[in-house]
Amino acid sequence: MASNVIQKSADQRALRTFALWMGWAISALTVFAMMSRKANVIEFVENDQTHVTWMIIGMFALGVSISFVQAMKLTAEWFRAYRIESLMVNRGIAGAVKSGSNHLVDRFIDAVHIITERNGRVDVDALIDVEFSSQHRLSQFVGLLGNLMITLGLIGTVLGMTITMNGLSGALGSLGVDQHLLVEGLRSAMNGMGVAFYTTLIGSVLGGILLRVFSWITDASVNGLQDLMLRSCIVHASSDLEPSDDRNIRALDASVQQLQGRVELLNLALKASREEMGYLREEAAKMHQELGALADDDPIRKMAGGHARYALSIRPGLLTRMFNRRKD
Repeated sequence: MASNVIQKSADQRALRTFALWMGWAISALTVFAMMSRKANVIEFVENDQTHVTWMIIGMFALGVSISFVQAMKLTAEWFRAYRIESLMVNRGIAGAVKSGSNHLVDRFIDAVHIITERNGRVDVDALIDVEFSSQHRLSQFVGLLGNLMITLGLIGTVLGMTITMNGLSGALGSLGVDQHLLVEGLRSAMNGMGVAFYTTLIGSVLGGILLRVFSWITDASVNGLQDLMLRSCIVHASSDLEPSDDRNIRALDASVQQLQGRVELLNLALKASREEMGYLREEAAKMHQELGALADDDPIRKMAGGHARYALSIRPGLLTRMFNRRKD
């Protein structure tokens, strides 16, 4: 009962990464909705002829998608990590047997098993850094997308100011000469100011705030996984990390126990197979009896038997006539 309670609490803790990510995603949607309602962001994006805001929003969608997939994978890693910790409590590293799965924590445990089987010294810190480095790089890539979005916002600001200056220059040149060109120049200048302000706003909010927090959530989750596996190894498997005769004996005992378990499973499988074969023989005997009974009552079989007996009765005379004909 106590182990079930511990496992349920571990499962709840494993959901923290996903819950935190979803909470921040809801906040991001709220911020984007407020920007759309009060600042007419969607209308400006649809009419943006520079397409800078399109690139910013595209990078934001890519970063959020990558971060979501990573958060789901890290949640599965947390479930597996807490399971491995519970297995290591009583039997150390031998309790967490090799699985060969693609989970990062399983790959870490498999690597520890390989080192201990070869009677080597396990450098837990270095091994954890190597195994979890891919997730750190993925989080850093999401953060890099946020930085690029800020840079695109600044580029849009410079581009918008350039459009503004060109529009003002055209408007001043048309002052008192052509009213239509003056209005067009002022309209171009206002569009340039809109590009400058909107690209800065979208790039800084989506990239500088929202996407960076997504990157921090996943990166912090990876650090937490590393700390959990490091603590599990130090607390529950410290005697298995250094080469010694006792470690070899414990590893041998664990292998013997695993072999005994497999032998028991094989015996159960053989017993079940024997029972199934006996049941199959009984069914085959019943089927044979039923087919024999059906054959005895079959009129076609009776007719065929009569024809066979008739053929046997006339065969000697037929052979004699054929012999006499050849002789003649």
